[in-house]
Amino acid sequence: MPEAIAFAAPRAEEMTRVVTAGAGAGITGAVEGVIVKMAPAMGALEPVFTWGTLLGIPTLAAAAAMFTRGMLGDLFQGMACGGLGVVGYSLPAMLAPFTGRKAGNQLTAEQRAALAAGVKLLPAGIAGAPLRAQSMAAKSSMEF
Repeated sequence: MPEAIAFAAPRAEEMTRVVTAGAGAGITGAVEGVIVKMAPAMGALEPVFTWGTLLGIPTLAAAAAMFTRGMLGDLFQGMACGGLGVVGYSLPAMLAPFTGRKAGNQLTAEQRAALAAGVKLLPAGIAGAPLRAQSMAAKSSMEF
């Protein structure tokens, strides 16, 4: 099987496969992301939409990729990969309530107070520098 390891310029078949899988991944990721983002507005159906989308799309796409060949199989393989990408992105925030960890940058009151105590303010000359630069640029553009 030496040809399986060989490096060569891609042929039309390889380029078509990559483009088809990439299109499937991109479209699936966008659609799945929109559904997961809109799910909280569904009220009681939020878990069904969220978990059903996150688990259902990659599972169905992977099953379809295993049973199809050619461009259709490449498309389904890309869909499975795109769906798994959204799962990997969404899962930590979704599991935060179950693990007891805070999702994102949510600070406690003690952490905010400690952070505020250690904040140093910039001197007036440095803080006003962008405003001065903007006004100087406006003056120089008026003077020819």
